[in-house]
Amino acid sequence: MLKTWIDSRKKERTTWDGCILVAIGLMVLFMAPLAKIAAGVAIAYGAWTIWKSE
Repeated sequence: MLKTWIDSRKKERTTWDGCILVAIGLMVLFMAPLAKIAAGVAIAYGAWTIWKSE
């Protein structure tokens, strides 16, 4: 019963759209701490390149 429901839903475009949106939401939710670390590294490196001379 569940398998037939899943098989019928897999053929619909809206199901694929929903899966993509859920995946993007989960990536943003779980990658946010890593994005803050990457932003901190970028700011520090940018400040370092401004400070040092060529």
